[in-house]
Amino acid sequence: MTGDPYGGLDPAADRREVDARALWPEVGGVRVLLRGVRKRCPRCAKRPVFASWFRLMHRCPRCALVFERESGGFLGAMTVNYVASVGVWLVMLGVWLALTVPDVPVVPMLVASVGVLVVVPLWFYPRSKSLWAAVEYLALRTDPDYRAPQERDPRADELE
Repeated sequence: MTGDPYGGLDPAADRREVDARALWPEVGGVRVLLRGVRKRCPRCAKRPVFASWFRLMHRCPRCALVFERESGGFLGAMTVNYVASVGVWLVMLGVWLALTVPDVPVVPMLVASVGVLVVVPLWFYPRSKSLWAAVEYLALRTDPDYRAPQERDPRADELE
């Protein structure tokens, strides 16, 4: 029997857990993060989870996972977006300098830098939000009270 690992003493709860099957199998952390990068629900891999390019749905339409647990919860997504944008810009800057030193054309480099620092954050924005939702889901799964959605066995009602 798969009882509560923290010492639950309700035998009926053990019986219900045996009769229920997980609707969506738990997958590893890397797969959850890849689902986030691909703009999918981290739990059930449902797509789409965006109402528009800039607006993530409140809940997954399939498994009802809440994406934003609290107001301002996507501060981490903004940080991920910033780090990705600056990372792409630094790579572009390094390649540009390596190819043009000692006569660096500053104005074209400035235009390219502005282009990268405008386009990359806009393109990466939905991915950063869904990636951060995946990180929050991984944190949620570590909570001892977390239970994955389960398919109810019709016979479970007879046992009660």
